[in-house]
Amino acid sequence: MQAARGAAPDPRSQLRAPTIEATIRDGFTLAAGGDLIFGRPQTDLRDPQFEAVAEILRSSAATFANLEMTIIDEATFTGYPAAENGGGNPTADAAVARDLKRMGIDIVSRANNHALDWGVEGMQETSRLLDAAGIAHAGSGRNRAAARAPAYLETPFGRVALVATASTFPPSARAGLAVGEAPGRPGISALRTERVILVAPDELDVLRRIARRHGPAVTREGDVYLLGQVFRASPDHGLKYRMNPYDHFEILKAVRGAKQTSDFTIFSIHAHETASGAATDPAPADFLPVLFREVIDAGADVVIAHGQHEVRGIEIYKGKPIFYGLASLFFQLDLFHAANRDVLEELGLDPEPATYVDYHQARFAHLPREWYESILPVVTWEGGVASEIRLYPLDLHQERAPKHRGFPTLATGEPARRILGRIREYSAQFGTEIEIRNETGYVRLR
Repeated sequence: MQAARGAAPDPRSQLRAPTIEATIRDGFTLAAGGDLIFGRPQTDLRDPQFEAVAEILRSSAATFANLEMTIIDEATFTGYPAAENGGGNPTADAAVARDLKRMGIDIVSRANNHALDWGVEGMQETSRLLDAAGIAHAGSGRNRAAARAPAYLETPFGRVALVATASTFPPSARAGLAVGEAPGRPGISALRTERVILVAPDELDVLRRIARRHGPAVTREGDVYLLGQVFRASPDHGLKYRMNPYDHFEILKAVRGAKQTSDFTIFSIHAHETASGAATDPAPADFLPVLFREVIDAGADVVIAHGQHEVRGIEIYKGKPIFYGLASLFFQLDLFHAANRDVLEELGLDPEPATYVDYHQARFAHLPREWYESILPVVTWEGGVASEIRLYPLDLHQERAPKHRGFPTLATGEPARRILGRIREYSAQFGTEIEIRNETGYVRLR
């Protein structure tokens, strides 16, 4: 449908029916990891427990993860921590890029709330090091068009495309388009959303009276806009989200274009939003299932969400997997450089004697156990459709000393049963059944 002049484009114009199947060759496997947060090379340790995980990564035809840190070469890097960050400024040594390749990771998302923790210079340095290591990456770029563009990975089974975006990000991280003589702005592919809080009608009346005392433009379409937040009358309490129509359209267009130029398309999103707004809520925000089904209708063969640092459910839509949350592949918060001084001051820490571990203990001392339990799915495709999903539970060992926690091994015993039981419970809301055998989960697909 042609958008009217001056009106926002229609995202529905990018949807296709029937759904386009993958043209990837039979036997193609995709391993999908969650967030990557670690600062030092891992494969040189030759840890046999980690090697079991790395073997799964290496044996897959393509392996994806979300790169939630900045990789820099300290000897040459001339940038500095940004004034605004995604909740810290994790960095990794330059050697980590080559280490990712050695452990089997060959395509990563860059669209997340930490992509510009070290400014545009840090984003560009990370791109340079990933390129040198031969790792494909999507979700950031020199302008909005580049950040939206897919990355491509050539495999013996066919070409894999990745389109990546984030709905959780600092405002300064958002890439922009060129207008007239003004150049485009470097940054990430962002999906802007507006959160609407549902309140009782009498509560909205009170908010409306307060809003009228503090400014003229306080209501719109029956809603109340107060202190940067939209409130709406409803018999039910909760949250609703509005997707920005320009971002929504461009994301679907990028997915459709990626499918036209590849044999297999991955869509990835970094999203902290939940149905209730609580970080631990396993139910996704209302816009996410809508978006995920639409990107599949636009051409995606798999949807991979990350950001909450906890395992979430699996949905099968038109035979294609949607992973609502893969938690972390690495979660080594204690092995980075010193935190930004601004952050130390906000926590009331004396920046002079405080080490990074001191900062971490002050800020993250009470993280839930679930942040150190994860899942590694491996999906197999036959005849252009997913035929099986294997779910390997990962233990990131919260109980270990700071310098050794956050390191993934295959979970066994009670941790394995707990992780698989959790993902089976969360997947039931989408009608997905998971069979557990020998500490591995299986989703059988027609």
